[in-house]
Amino acid sequence: MANTFKNATVAVTASPATVYTAPASAGDVAIVLQLQAANVGSGTHPVTATLTRVSGTPTITHLAKNVSVPLNAAIGLIAGKLVLEAGDSVQVNSDAVSQIEINLSALEIT
Repeated sequence: MANTFKNATVAVTASPATVYTAPASAGDVAIVLQLQAANVGSGTHPVTATLTRVSGTPTITHLAKNVSVPLNAAIGLIAGKLVLEAGDSVQVNSDAVSQIEINLSALEIT
């Protein structure tokens, strides 16, 4: 099995956008090491992060919901690590376009 570190970034919009999707082959996993939101705009903005599971019964779970990110600040949206199974993904959205930037770091085990 190969271990590969990955980074993903996205400027958040009002519609949920996929930041990262775990490798889709059966047996592959990804460990999200960090999910950070930085407010690069003006004023305070809320950010929501969700996990979409595709294995078994597909579900959408909130990782963070309407968490306020102060102006010129960054916050972690998950505490600890998050294991994603094959095809699972992380999405984010906010109340404004290009005010919040997201950075996600993951370790893929394939």
